[in-house]
Amino acid sequence: MISFRVRSGFIAGAALLAPACAPEPSPPAAPPPSPAVRASAETDPVASAEDAADDPAIWIHPEDPARSLVLGTDKQLGLNVYRLDGVRAQFLPSGRLNNVDVRQAVTLGAYAGDVAGAGDRSDNTVVLFAIAPDGAVAEAGRFASAIAEPYGFCLGLPGGRLTAFVTHKTGEIIAYEPDAFSSARVTARLKLSSQLEGCVFDDKAGVLYVGEEAVGVWRFEYAGAATPAPALIDRVGSETRLAADVEGLAIYAIDERRGYLLASSQGNSIFTVYDRERPNAYRGRFVVADGGGLRGDIDGVAETDGVEATSAPLGPDYPKGVFIAQDGFNADPDTGGPSPQNFKIIDWRAIEEALGLQPAEASNRP
Repeated sequence: MISFRVRSGFIAGAALLAPACAPEPSPPAAPPPSPAVRASAETDPVASAEDAADDPAIWIHPEDPARSLVLGTDKQLGLNVYRLDGVRAQFLPSGRLNNVDVRQAVTLGAYAGDVAGAGDRSDNTVVLFAIAPDGAVAEAGRFASAIAEPYGFCLGLPGGRLTAFVTHKTGEIIAYEPDAFSSARVTARLKLSSQLEGCVFDDKAGVLYVGEEAVGVWRFEYAGAATPAPALIDRVGSETRLAADVEGLAIYAIDERRGYLLASSQGNSIFTVYDRERPNAYRGRFVVADGGGLRGDIDGVAETDGVEATSAPLGPDYPKGVFIAQDGFNADPDTGGPSPQNFKIIDWRAIEEALGLQPAEASNRP
């Protein structure tokens, strides 16, 4: 955003026409406060120090939704798997994984079941994981990234076919269609002008959303190699909305058509909410504040990287689903001092109430 500052003074040769002391312009009004929500739970911290936790995904247990799991990357070491109470259930040392995503009940070659995927910057591959019915996660294979440093990542089901979308610092987006855990073909190459990371695919609408970190949020009406030029649905530059960097993106689907797109605005530590339907009208913003959890000792969220959301009921604690955000400045609940980064779990009902959003229970969730 380019800003201009007016200074007092005079133009040579026009001193008699100018006031002796021109008034300074009034400072801009402070932006209104964002509605605040608080986390219901937080995950155990990642093992790596400093900038390490990055992106979450959600796996929904097929028989007992309260036993659903949160997958979260440690971008220095691998993949963490957490229960909904935040306790780490599993760790996989799978490399420098930035972003992770999940799709369930898919077919991949001879395999039928649930899959997670991530880009691995350690060896420039896309790594795929098989998720067992009991939630156990195992690395199942990997295939080469077409260009170096796979950065952002999301999965989708365009036309019902599992597709991995990898975004890059170069502005490139490459779509891969795996035919097995260890092989895939490139089905589309899309391009924006600068560094990308977060993306999310709306399976029902066939829409790919991509965050261009210093520019804004883009909407692609995805059609493989024939995908038309994207539409910019919101631009970086407003202190009350998007401030660089645009990072994680998530979909909260109420039914096949309605719901919300959420984006993490890292530069001002807020989350923006848009209608899922075109033209993705802006619906509001919120922050995650200190004071969450039963004891009020869960800190808020700042400088978030990745986010995720689901409208699926996840047991009695989360009957309308959850929103999950990486926390860039985590505090130890016992000492109040700094702790390695983690992920905060927010009851969707808190967001719904804070922003006056459409109640999710009025519709059938996908």
